[in-house]
Amino acid sequence: MTRKTLRSSGKAGQPRDPRRRGLRADWLLLGLLGLSLAIRLWGIHDRLPDPSLGIHLLDDTAVEETDRTTVGRAWAMWRGGAQPLDPNPHTGGWPALSFYLTLVLQYAYKLYVSVTAGGASAPQLQQHIVGAASAPFYLFARIAGALIGTATVFLTYRLGARCLGRGVGLLAGLLLAVNPLHALTSQHVSDPNLLALLFVLLATPPLLRVAAGGTVWDSVRAGALIGLAGACKYVPLILAAPLVLAHRGLGPGANRERARTLLGNPALWAGLFAIPVALFLGSPFLFIDWRQTLTDITAQRRALFSDWVGQTVFPLSLPSYLAVSIPHAMGWVAYLLGAGGLVLLWRTGRAGRVLTLIPVLIVLANGLLRVSQERYILPALPFLYLGASLAIVRAAGWAHRALQSKFGAGAARVGRALSPALLATFLAAAAIAWPLNDLLATRHSLSLPDSRHLSRRWINEHIPANARVAVELYGPVFDDAERAIVTWPFFAMHSRAGSPAYHAEFLDGFEYHVASSEISRRFETEPARHPVEVAYYRWLEKQGGVVWESDVSATSGPHIVIRRLRPGISTREQRDSLFAAAMPRPSELDRIELWCVDCSRLFARSGDYERTEEWARRGLNVGVASMEPQLRAGLAMALWYMGQLDSADAEIRAAILEVPREFSFRAYHGGILLEMGRPDQALAEMRKASELDPNHPQAASVRE
Repeated sequence: MTRKTLRSSGKAGQPRDPRRRGLRADWLLLGLLGLSLAIRLWGIHDRLPDPSLGIHLLDDTAVEETDRTTVGRAWAMWRGGAQPLDPNPHTGGWPALSFYLTLVLQYAYKLYVSVTAGGASAPQLQQHIVGAASAPFYLFARIAGALIGTATVFLTYRLGARCLGRGVGLLAGLLLAVNPLHALTSQHVSDPNLLALLFVLLATPPLLRVAAGGTVWDSVRAGALIGLAGACKYVPLILAAPLVLAHRGLGPGANRERARTLLGNPALWAGLFAIPVALFLGSPFLFIDWRQTLTDITAQRRALFSDWVGQTVFPLSLPSYLAVSIPHAMGWVAYLLGAGGLVLLWRTGRAGRVLTLIPVLIVLANGLLRVSQERYILPALPFLYLGASLAIVRAAGWAHRALQSKFGAGAARVGRALSPALLATFLAAAAIAWPLNDLLATRHSLSLPDSRHLSRRWINEHIPANARVAVELYGPVFDDAERAIVTWPFFAMHSRAGSPAYHAEFLDGFEYHVASSEISRRFETEPARHPVEVAYYRWLEKQGGVVWESDVSATSGPHIVIRRLRPGISTREQRDSLFAAAMPRPSELDRIELWCVDCSRLFARSGDYERTEEWARRGLNVGVASMEPQLRAGLAMALWYMGQLDSADAEIRAAILEVPREFSFRAYHGGILLEMGRPDQALAEMRKASELDPNHPQAASVRE
């Protein structure tokens, strides 16, 4: 009996039953899917909204930003039935399919609550979805995401099994199943990157059939699914290019006559037409509300093609993707195997060229932006893992043959000890080990208490509500009604526009400062470009007394440091001079003017009207016309309490001229006129205020 016969025989020397082999593969597939789902359900309850903190869900930065965005946009469409359904998400920055899926989940959750609790009114849903009892809905919606993520693992297996063999498909599915980026994204609520990946995987089989000479229906299906992927994220629309190439033929062996008749190919035009049709069906208001779409896309373009502090290294992000982001997402072993595997895929024929073009185009399209984000390349991961799996199988076979050739007479013994399957297992284990270690570390971190929540609790327990506190973004969240706080401005893009705020002199009058490492670390990565901000944080380290800080080893989230500030940091003259030098002409930046508005209000709240007047005048110098009325009203109130009645009257009149129907402006004016000795005019203004808003909280005192 030959060695080949031995390999193909069972214990009794009979040929193996192919059904048994298929059954074993089916059990392996079920095990793979079970493992995938288990990994995605592991820790899915971490970072759920905590009602005991008293933070509005959509403001809590400890809750994943994607979750807050999709839930907030979907909720705004119907508010649990408290308003008529408005399917317009009023944004073109994101295509809307992820919002609509979240809306469906909210309706499904309403049905669940109705069945289990005997009814679900709009206020009850408010509590469950964006209110104090929102954790159950989030868990419900995240489980849906985990199921979608597991489905993409299955689609990756199926794609690999059909094109490259079951072994390659199972291995690619396993690599995707344990990938931290994919696993964590699957725990979000309707993550658009995961949904785009789902539709890209669904579009690939009909795209492969088109490349093999398929039907018009194959072309339409491929185009429609590409359009639905684009209704989740714009970048997958680039896959219209492989659709065209699939009709033309791929590679040097393409039929020239077919290429010449490409423009007359009805299947191609049907497929291309299906893309915008599906995009319209998945996100119709991109077209209907086209003005909003143009505005938002222009803003997105400005953001994505701008420098981002601490993240932009190259004019384009492609080098960052190739050298940092993708290796980190996959691990270097899998990344290098995937890159080599794409070369092998390209050489396998038309189907392999389609499978190669998809990840290459997705990475190239994202690489044209200025900032690299790992989540953007999620739709490319399954194809990179298919390449890595093919490379592992080919490398194991090559190594096995090389060992047999080297050992000659001992080849049979070596072949049994180092079979291709065993060698492939070693390579696969090396490819899995790196990202798996990252997944374990991330899951441990996310299970720890969040530093933003801990710092919020400490502040509420130890700092009086009327103490003046400067808080950085990505730090603890407070409502204006809770305590006297100002959120310091930060610009991720065009970061130098925020430099005027980063001078320690402007902290004069504040009692506490709450710093978040998520801000300072970005400036510290580029100290030469941000000397003002780096000097600001150095001053805080030296001059601010630390009263609390988070333990980086025992908490998740950014490192939070709370410092007590000394009085008398600067004089009014120093601050005015510094602001004039930092902003020699009006910048017209909303965020800087809002900072001035907030500072003015904070000092008014504590009765420091000189600083109220100072920050109001500073804000007027920024030059944002829409905020001028409220600044003038704040200035008028400060001047009123400082006894400068004529100036106060002039400022409040200017505010009323811009916004004549504002209750508080009229009420302020009435009080000023009364103190100026003009009771008749004061009474008229008070009456006007009461008529404008009879239900205002201060309306009763105004009427009195």
